[in-house]
Amino acid sequence: MKLPHGNPIPPQPSNRSAPPQPAGQPDAMQQLRQLHLENRQAVVARVAELLAQRGSQQAVLDVRGQRVTVDLPNNGPELKAGDLIRIMREGQSLTLLDKLPAAAETRLGQALLRHLPWQQNLDSGLTRLLAALSTGLNSAPGTALPGTTEPLPASVREALQAIVRLLPRASAENGAPSFRPVTGQSPASPGTSAALLTGTGAPLKNPLDAAAVKQWLATSGVLAEAGLARGTAQPGPTDLKLALGRLALTLLQHQNLGSDQFTRFTPLPSQELISAPLQFPAPTTPPVTMTEAREPTSPGQMLRLLAGMLNRITVNQLHSQLLTTRAGGEAGTPVNTLVTDLPWMAPGGEVKTAQLRIDYESPDQQGASKARKASVAEWRLSLAMDLDEAGKVFFDVALRQSSVSARVWAEQQATARQVTRQLGDLRTRLTDLGLEVSELECRRGQPPVTPTRLEHRLLDTRA
Repeated sequence: MKLPHGNPIPPQPSNRSAPPQPAGQPDAMQQLRQLHLENRQAVVARVAELLAQRGSQQAVLDVRGQRVTVDLPNNGPELKAGDLIRIMREGQSLTLLDKLPAAAETRLGQALLRHLPWQQNLDSGLTRLLAALSTGLNSAPGTALPGTTEPLPASVREALQAIVRLLPRASAENGAPSFRPVTGQSPASPGTSAALLTGTGAPLKNPLDAAAVKQWLATSGVLAEAGLARGTAQPGPTDLKLALGRLALTLLQHQNLGSDQFTRFTPLPSQELISAPLQFPAPTTPPVTMTEAREPTSPGQMLRLLAGMLNRITVNQLHSQLLTTRAGGEAGTPVNTLVTDLPWMAPGGEVKTAQLRIDYESPDQQGASKARKASVAEWRLSLAMDLDEAGKVFFDVALRQSSVSARVWAEQQATARQVTRQLGDLRTRLTDLGLEVSELECRRGQPPVTPTRLEHRLLDTRA
């Protein structure tokens, strides 16, 4: 499988339709020399472009920063732009050795690129979505009275209330979330929807303790497929991603549409996630006023919101896998990463989200030998929240064996002062747990932003 026989750059055909060779373009031998390949040396090349020629097919290859046009063998593997191939120099020709399988990082990057432009923030999306419990739906075009509102169908209301019951609810005192347990609860009746949304229902019995945080994370949607694969997913919509999917299916059924019609609805994106799609912490979501939220939506608009929110959860899942895959090939970096949004309901019915990133570095991935007893697992947690009174706060916590360090950022000066005053009490509590506090401080402002870049090693968008 020569690329091509005897000459790496095929001569231009003699027919009149062939474009003339541009003046100053290096000839075949010169381009081959520019690759700096020794005889029998193999190198990885990228297919930048496929060119259809009369009776044959050519490809433009990126090789060591140089571009060469080659004839493809008739019996070679099927290629497309973006494929990676191995080629070898044999005398004055290039030989196609094989086509490389798509790397996991490349596959994840391609999936991310498909979803990135269509993300809807969970906080603004859920706020608009759940407002339909009190506003109802706009009548669809073609009905007897288009443009009027109608009550939610019973099945749609039940699917929406299942989502409400998944969300922790903030206390009126400080705006921090408390948790409402989901398992074993019966569906709320239509008369309780206003109380659920406005936070005037029965007070919550469980504080946001470690078990509640674990449940909050487990039901966030980012672990939905993992739970299904292990067979540990609970029956019913007890996971946010599954609950959103259940609501979409219910709406489609209400419109007499099959589940396959969901892809017809263009996801509704959030502009801030388009401008900075893989940034952590993500840009602040513009607040949704309750007047805006309570404007009735149509079933189609609700399906577009659902599509955007499901894309957001999917992006977090792919982002987590990408960071884990990258770290697996780089010594000294976390090998397991989880990025997710944790929504909760603020007083008045507005939904907010906490942005969470957890990194776990196992001893084997730290590059230390087995004889070094100091090689231990390390956990790192980053959390960003926007609280009603305290404003935006950010936490970075690292735990390595019995040593813990924590750093807090607060945008508001008053919040930074309050946190600083309470650091001593926090140090005492951590010490009582048997932990050694190596660092504990509070700073004014925001932590450094850590965006994930889809670089050349993932997808070469410059080609």
